[in-house]
Amino acid sequence: MDTNVEETLKLWDFNWGVMDVLIGGKSSIDLHELKIRNWQDATEFLRYYGYDPDVRSDAIKIHAVICESWHFIEQYLMPQEWAQGKRPPPHLHFAHDARDILIAASDLRPEAAVAQAWACAVLRVMHTIAHIDGVAKFADVEAARTQIMNRFLRYIFRDTEGRLCFGDRRNCVVLDRIEWKLRKSRESILLKLLHKKANVAETIYDLLGIRIITKRLVDVMVVVKFLRDFHVVTFPNCNPSRARNSLVDVDTFKHNVDMLREMLEYGRIQPDDFTSILHGLTRPVSLSQGGNGNPHSGRNYRAVQLTCRQLIRYPNPLGRWQDKLRKAQGQEGLSETAKTVLRELMLSTESSDLEDDIEVFFPFELQVLDESSAQQNAIGEANHDRYKQSQVKAARRRILYRVLNLVDGAAG
Repeated sequence: MDTNVEETLKLWDFNWGVMDVLIGGKSSIDLHELKIRNWQDATEFLRYYGYDPDVRSDAIKIHAVICESWHFIEQYLMPQEWAQGKRPPPHLHFAHDARDILIAASDLRPEAAVAQAWACAVLRVMHTIAHIDGVAKFADVEAARTQIMNRFLRYIFRDTEGRLCFGDRRNCVVLDRIEWKLRKSRESILLKLLHKKANVAETIYDLLGIRIITKRLVDVMVVVKFLRDFHVVTFPNCNPSRARNSLVDVDTFKHNVDMLREMLEYGRIQPDDFTSILHGLTRPVSLSQGGNGNPHSGRNYRAVQLTCRQLIRYPNPLGRWQDKLRKAQGQEGLSETAKTVLRELMLSTESSDLEDDIEVFFPFELQVLDESSAQQNAIGEANHDRYKQSQVKAARRRILYRVLNLVDGAAG
């Protein structure tokens, strides 16, 4: 073939699947195939991804991700099929090197269809795990939990009757309880990401979750107001696209509040009357108006939901190591070799612009609802088990749809 023809064909040879990821809004884990040509191409792919398979420490990390990914598929996405012997080919299941899996995911020969589908499936899970591990390094999660909780705990107390309250000693709301979700399991994070379109760990907002449950529906709105009044959350740091209200009919509530305020100002009612009348008038939002925007939650799930973020500060770990090195240098009886090593370590870690503290915004989810709604959410189609089952089904369809079709077809 003419050289010019070859060059022209090469220039205009597009990987349309990748183009859809780059400019079409498609997630990389929804690709049906890769186009890794050979071992060297697979090596370059991994290096630009962020891991060098020829460096021992990176190779160990990659192998750990492969093992965790197969385990996740077995335990969470297809436990029954796996127990029945519907498993990946051994050369993929026991692969030590991700390059073998990348090349298998690019093999479009008809006889390799099953292995190719399995390779694509495990790569989808591997990619998601890599994102989780990457994001976890950017923030001290324990420091974030402590600092965010402390901001709430300032305004949570027991009154003289022993009731749990939110607010201050002059203005407060009686709570039924407050629930803290202080840790989201790794499996839960994986499931959540695997059914999200974007499929990046930065979109996980509920590593920390707080649920405030009031005695009465009317008090839900007061709690939301207090969040702002007491600067527990800062409204510019709330994500408006993730705000949900499937609980309170705000338009009717606003009308009733304005009406009662006017009546109070003109002396037609007393302060005690205001609260009792408003309590009687407050109604939940209709199901047609509600909707929490989450396809995996039951349509009857009711809550006011906010996604917030807080600036977290924690000591720079590099600074702590410098302090340890300084103390080590001051010890008596050190050999010249030890002194030289410590001196070189100090020089390598010293920096004139080293920050004492690291600052990072940390997201968290907040729900406010009344006791009656919490009880309803815990039963029927709105409960957590149904929510989790829906997530598993969505992740299973997305990751394994071709594997299951091919395996079931072969079995039939």
